[in-house]
Amino acid sequence: MVEYKDMTIKVVGKRISPTKMKVKAGEFEIMIDKVGGGFPSPLDYTLASLAGCINIVGTLVAKDMGINIEDIEIEVEGVFNPGKLYGKGTQRAGYKEIKVKVKVKTDADEETLEKWLKQVEERCPISDNLANPTPTKVEFEKF
Repeated sequence: MVEYKDMTIKVVGKRISPTKMKVKAGEFEIMIDKVGGGFPSPLDYTLASLAGCINIVGTLVAKDMGINIEDIEIEVEGVFNPGKLYGKGTQRAGYKEIKVKVKVKTDADEETLEKWLKQVEERCPISDNLANPTPTKVEFEKF
C-alpha cells in the first residue's frame, strides 16, 4: 500500500483595493473581488473549486472503476444571504445550501454512475471541506 504524506498548500494575498486582492498560488495569480465586482468573488471561487475538484476526482475514480467518461459538465449553485457579512443578520455567513449537477457523457449505466458519484463525493477534498468542519485558525501580524 502506498503511504502518502501530508502536503501543505499555501497562497499569499496582497490587497489591491478595499475589495480587490491579488492572490499568488504557486506560479499563478488569481484576482478576487467583491460579489458583482470586476473579478470573481471568494464565493464564486468556492463554487468553482468544487466544480474543478469534482472533475479531477471524477476522472480518477472513473479510471479506478474502469469507466470511460467522454465528457463532464458541472453546474454548482449556492444560496447565500449577505446579512451577516454586512453585520445586519443572524443567519450564517456562508452558503446556506450548495447544489451540484454533474452531467456525464459515458456508456456506464445509472447504477454504476451512482457508485461512481458516491466515491467522487467521498474523495473530493473540496467537497469534504465544505461538508465537514475544518479547524481554521486566523491570526494577525502587524507590518
